[in-house]
Amino acid sequence: MSEMPVPKMKILWASVFSLLDTSSGAAIAIREMLMQLVHRGHEVDILGATVFDHPAGVSRIADSWDEVRARAGQWVNVDDGPLRHRLYVTGETARPLLTSREEGDWHEALLGRLDAFGPDIVFFYGGQTLEMLTAIDAHRAGAGVAAYLGNGHFHGKRWCRDIDLLLTASETNAAFYREREGYEVCPVGVFIDPAAVVAQHPQPDRILFVNPTLEKGAAVVCRMAMLLERRRPDIVFEVVEARGKWEDIVRLVTAAFGEPRDSLSNVVVTRNTVDMRPLYGRARCLLVPTLCWESAGRVIVEAMLNGIPPIVSNRGGPPEMLGEGGLRIEFPPACYEPPYAELPSDRFLEQIIEKIVAFVDDPGFHGHFSSHARLLAATKHDIRHNTDVLEREFAALAARRTGSAL
Repeated sequence: MSEMPVPKMKILWASVFSLLDTSSGAAIAIREMLMQLVHRGHEVDILGATVFDHPAGVSRIADSWDEVRARAGQWVNVDDGPLRHRLYVTGETARPLLTSREEGDWHEALLGRLDAFGPDIVFFYGGQTLEMLTAIDAHRAGAGVAAYLGNGHFHGKRWCRDIDLLLTASETNAAFYREREGYEVCPVGVFIDPAAVVAQHPQPDRILFVNPTLEKGAAVVCRMAMLLERRRPDIVFEVVEARGKWEDIVRLVTAAFGEPRDSLSNVVVTRNTVDMRPLYGRARCLLVPTLCWESAGRVIVEAMLNGIPPIVSNRGGPPEMLGEGGLRIEFPPACYEPPYAELPSDRFLEQIIEKIVAFVDDPGFHGHFSSHARLLAATKHDIRHNTDVLEREFAALAARRTGSAL
């Protein structure tokens, strides 16, 4: 028996965090979710602001950024394929620097959109006072309220008291919140359009690492690059600066080993980019030695769609994303403690280096994991299936709010 068709819905994304932010995995995920919902005929409205996780996150609108910033205190529309982002231009891009006046202006616009658009669902992320007020006002307007948990940072019950549906990317993160906070969270998977990330003519010869911060394992990558620099200068690492500065990591780690400098000869640094396809086209394997809690790790799935085997830390959501499509590392417990500057021994790192070298030198070893990665990504992380799950959850929420049957 086939499922009943999902009724068309009006969905309002309402958050001061910009979905154009390329430095935020959550923003990238939600943007793709909304695009998929528009493609299925749902009506999506976006009310945001120019708040970014990192200044580099403006790369999607870099060409017009100076013009946008000049309109502080005003509203601008940014067309983004099938989406239109209505953004309040803030004086600063960091969330803690929003003024009470800016929050008041944004909230006044929210009330206007609730009346004019009449959404079935109001969707956002964040757990501060403005988000709590957004949930209350959404309910008063008759809408269901959904929120996305993109990390493990949320605590307590007040911030989500008026939220009807909590979503996240992985079963692992849902279980984490269920056990620690008692939240019921629905895992909907990752949302990645293969056409936007798969390289057409790959020539893989580099070791890729994205986001050089301590919590993402940048010190681990730096030390391994140091160990390989003279031994295997032909093995080139490519580091993408989504947030952190690789130069800062190199200074920190090389100084700790008595070799202070700010660069390594076997590392190429690439700035944050909207289009990752050229980088995936050059990648032989992906390093994701994340030391903090990570809910999923979309870069893992993007790499797997390209047949790039990842090497990931065996913690949080990355192992769930990986499946059997790559290798897992169990770091010593001290490495998982903030500020994530504790390095495992060189002897431990040599075990990882051995696998990196095998991915470069052994076509059979690389081919085995490459084929597994590509197959798992296409089946386990199918965007159509994940959109089905999201659509049904939203439709059920809308039905509960109106008292109608789905």
